[in-house]
Amino acid sequence: MFATNALRWWAPQIRSDAVVRWPYLSAPTAPIHERDIAAVAARVLCDEFRAGAEYVLTGPESLSQLEQISTIGHVIGRPLCIEEMSPDEARRDLATLMPASVVTMLFDAWAAAIGQPADVTSTVAEITGGPARTFREWASDHVGEFIA
Repeated sequence: MFATNALRWWAPQIRSDAVVRWPYLSAPTAPIHERDIAAVAARVLCDEFRAGAEYVLTGPESLSQLEQISTIGHVIGRPLCIEEMSPDEARRDLATLMPASVVTMLFDAWAAAIGQPADVTSTVAEITGGPARTFREWASDHVGEFIA
């Protein structure tokens, strides 16, 4: 999961001081910082020994979507009111953000993930030589995009 999805999914609600409404709050993901993706890409593109290989990139921790939203609240310095919405409600709301097939794919993955941690890989550290950035670090890097 790309950490930057939070900007599209949650930032408008957070900036407007609205209740952050989202489905599958307990579903875990391991969001990855775009800087880590770029760092891996740069290394892979410049290293002939890595050419053609496939990599699974994740952030360094499994966090529920509720934990991710709460982390943003901590980083911006205010508690957020968070409410779980039903998949049917969310499907209608998300139709303006992404194709129905993408919504279905996400919902199926989130429903299947509940009750188990997200897969976390060490690929970023193995390729770059440094640890992957946490979601808290990502949120800190983007704090201005969550405040009005």
